[in-house]
Amino acid sequence: MTQTIILQVIIFFTDHKTSLKHERGLVEKEVKALKDVKLLPVAVGPHVNIRELETITDSKLDIIHVGQYEKPETVSTRIWHGTAASNNVNL
Repeated sequence: MTQTIILQVIIFFTDHKTSLKHERGLVEKEVKALKDVKLLPVAVGPHVNIRELETITDSKLDIIHVGQYEKPETVSTRIWHGTAASNNVNL
C-alpha cells in the first residue's frame, strides 16, 4: 500500500527582488505562518535575488532558476519535477 501525500503548493514567479528591503521581514513572517503549504519559487533571469528566496523556502533545492528566454514547455517541466520531488512522487 502506497501512501500519497497531497500538499498545497504555491508556485510564484519572480524576476528580481521579491519585496522591498523594509518589507522583507513581513514577507518572511507571513510565509512562515503558512501551514502545510509548499512554496515553489520560479526565479527567471539573471537578476533574481536567490538568497532572498532561500529565506522563505524550506530548502534551497525548491528554488527553480531558469533563463529569461527559456521555453514555457521547459519551465513547466521543471516546475512539475520540482513539485513531484517535493512530494516524493515517482514520475
